[in-house]
Amino acid sequence: MRLPGNVGIATGAYELERDDWDAAIARAAGEGWRFLELTAIHWERLETLVDFLGRGRDRLGGFDRVSVHAPLPNREASPSRIVERLEDLAADFDVVFHPDVFRDELSVARLGGHAVFENMDVQKSFGKDVDDVATVLDEFPASGFCLDVAHVWTNDRSLRPGHVLLDRFGDRLRQVHVSGIEADGTHRPTTRADWHLYAPLLERCGHVPWLLEAVLAV
Repeated sequence: MRLPGNVGIATGAYELERDDWDAAIARAAGEGWRFLELTAIHWERLETLVDFLGRGRDRLGGFDRVSVHAPLPNREASPSRIVERLEDLAADFDVVFHPDVFRDELSVARLGGHAVFENMDVQKSFGKDVDDVATVLDEFPASGFCLDVAHVWTNDRSLRPGHVLLDRFGDRLRQVHVSGIEADGTHRPTTRADWHLYAPLLERCGHVPWLLEAVLAV
């Protein structure tokens, strides 16, 4: 499948390498991706990312843009502790947050324009529609927006909410998440049919990177 030049990869798409930053970044570079998201979706993975960046940041030099996906809180890490840890990275990378988790964490404002919020899937009770996203982006006026087209599909097969989100926040769009997805929100490999399905939304987002959160189906 031939992809547009603005497509990149999220390290979370690599099932075997996602917990090994050296291996994941080497694979992304070897595959020739220009855009990269470092998927630090767990606190432990963020800690190892900070360690990796302390010794291997130069290995990111071949990518045109690199972003970080913030971890979800757990017993070891509250939202405020996560943001504190991310502050050291945000000078160099945009950081993608789940709005349902970080909407009330005022310390996110310290990241300024590097904070980015994505719309949520059908599993979440908040962050799925334009009113929810507006609540968060209004709270953090310097922040950007990440459109997850697969999340949109789980909420409405017509994809209309995605167009509403772009109408409202297109000027704050920083990147797009793309993946194959099941109706319950479970990610799966991204197929040619997925690209065709998402095309009406993707056609409006050609000026920003599209990050694959699931590898391409063979």
